Amino acid sequence: MPEESQHPPLGDTSASTALRIGVGLTGAVPLVGAVLQTALTETIRNVRLDRVEDYLRYLQAQIDELMLKLALEKPEGLDLFEEGLWQSTRALSDDRKKYIAELVVKGLQETGLEQQETRHFMRILEQLDDRQIILLAEYHPANSPTVGNEQGTRFHEANRNVVQPGHAVDDILDHTSQEEAQRGAKLNEIMRRHLSSLGLLELDQVFGSIEMQPSSQRYLISEAGKDFLRCIGAISSGGDNGQ
Repeated sequence: MPEESQHPPLGDTSASTALRIGVGLTGAVPLVGAVLQTALTETIRNVRLDRVEDYLRYLQAQIDELMLKLALEKPEGLDLFEEGLWQSTRALSDDRKKYIAELVVKGLQETGLEQQETRHFMRILEQLDDRQIILLAEYHPANSPTVGNEQGTRFHEANRNVVQPGHAVDDILDHTSQEEAQRGAKLNEIMRRHLSSLGLLELDQVFGSIEMQPSSQRYLISEAGKDFLRCIGAISSGGDNGQ
């Protein structure tokens, strides 16, 4: 594994030892010991195995065994495959497992600079949750909510609660709902800034040159952002015209 990876190696290592110690310690806590023990020995283990199994199914559907065997004989291929395994154990959605599999398959089929780019995108994917990927995809021209763009219409209908938090409570004097909408909007802005710090979004300089409120910011998707969405399969490789 490269130095930047923080994952422990696979197998019965210190991570496994820590798990066994944790299981032992739960017995010393009378009220919650049994609950924690079940979570450590059954729930977490089973859930993570299910996630890995789903990821491997997606992977197998996209690459034949011979190509996979040849790719795993190279250190770079084995490293990428292992990274995919670790990320799949934390994947909460089917889309996430598909994104991981897409990147791994792409990286296994590439060499040189292209493979380095894919490995870089794999590290970026680990830093983003599903909400951030939706917020990034909102800026892609393929998802523009323009007249006649069916993909853009479908995208915004499916993800309205994320890209437009509180849209359903407009003009409703519901303090709790309005507060929730405001929290969602603030969270989106924090996430957009994070996407910008990773080079996936960039500030619209034309918009910024117009005299606006200091808090007003508008973003554009960068070429790196478009490449990232394409590489994880969130946008088709056909370009800006959608899937």
